[in-house]
Amino acid sequence: MSASDLSVRLNVPAWADLPTHKDPRITDVFAAGLACIDETLPGASLGARDALGLEKGGEQLLFILVDGLGFLPLMENLGHAPTLRSFREEILSIHTIAPSTTAAAITAFGTGREPGATRMVGYSVAQGDHVMNLLAFEGGPDPEAWQECPSFFEGLKGVGVESVVISPHAFASSGLTRAALRGARQHGAMSWQERCDAALRELRAGTRVVYLYWSDVDHAGHAHGVDSWQWTEALELFDEGLGALFRRMPAGVCSILTADHGMVDIDHSQIRDLAEDGALAESVRLIAGETRAVHVHAEPGSAEAVRRRWAEVLGESAWVLSPEEAGAVMGQGPGLAQIGDAVVFMGGRGGVVDSRTQPQRMREMPGVHGSLTSAEMRIPVLQVS
Repeated sequence: MSASDLSVRLNVPAWADLPTHKDPRITDVFAAGLACIDETLPGASLGARDALGLEKGGEQLLFILVDGLGFLPLMENLGHAPTLRSFREEILSIHTIAPSTTAAAITAFGTGREPGATRMVGYSVAQGDHVMNLLAFEGGPDPEAWQECPSFFEGLKGVGVESVVISPHAFASSGLTRAALRGARQHGAMSWQERCDAALRELRAGTRVVYLYWSDVDHAGHAHGVDSWQWTEALELFDEGLGALFRRMPAGVCSILTADHGMVDIDHSQIRDLAEDGALAESVRLIAGETRAVHVHAEPGSAEAVRRRWAEVLGESAWVLSPEEAGAVMGQGPGLAQIGDAVVFMGGRGGVVDSRTQPQRMREMPGVHGSLTSAEMRIPVLQVS
């Protein structure tokens, strides 16, 4: 469905930054990267490579994925990032997926599939009367049974191509790693310097595909906001280490930097709390998802009335979609059965929470993501060979 057809059918709000069918997305990045080094590798896509404007070159591939490094805040703060500023003209803006959140986006990166297909449809999903975090899967199903789409790493492993994921030791067996990045060998490292050193050792040892993950930019945004000095400092420290990494890079390596999502600073005066909002809470069994991409689970028989009421109460500040409608935004597949009776994407700087069930730290984070605004949906892609 084209963007214009979608707008007509679903009345897309003006603040929603959705890709057209021709626009490259995070689902294309891995396939494009593989085509840069060897178009015969499983999962490699010349179409994706061309759509992203990447160039063929190199024998090895280094992916650098920076959690929370949105394109818009990056470009606004390039003065603090001399390494990335030196590539200003080469940094491409593409779309992540909906919802614009880590579990959904990293799985989309690792599989090339949308959340509707992977079942990774948000930060959390309802499991009976409880809510399960899709980063950890604590107390939930086997991540590999939940997320059945094969990963690019599995395809590489199947033909004997070695790959490695460099992230914290604790992530090696995490639910998200098993759902999104299975098939690669795990290399645990903590600091940015340690992870860069590990990546260089792997490349010098001949590892064909290396995935290097960094999350401190996202942590700073959640804890202090994107407009904070702490976020800027996190960008500065990342950029400094990135420059050192590039200077030490072996010949013949194609490096591709990207992110999973952007972020917005929330206005807590625009937050609606179900514990205090009778109109939103009426006939709602529970909510999941996250603050700006809410899964609404209605009481039996109340789905249509709840969707109508939420649309009336939230007005232009939100986009309320039924599961059937959500497929046009999140992709078709079994994941649509996990979002309840509605998914609600929030515009502006607002959101919806439930203080009766959600922890205070989650409700009060100054920096959040998940919705469809440009600040959340736009991510950078940069190739350095």
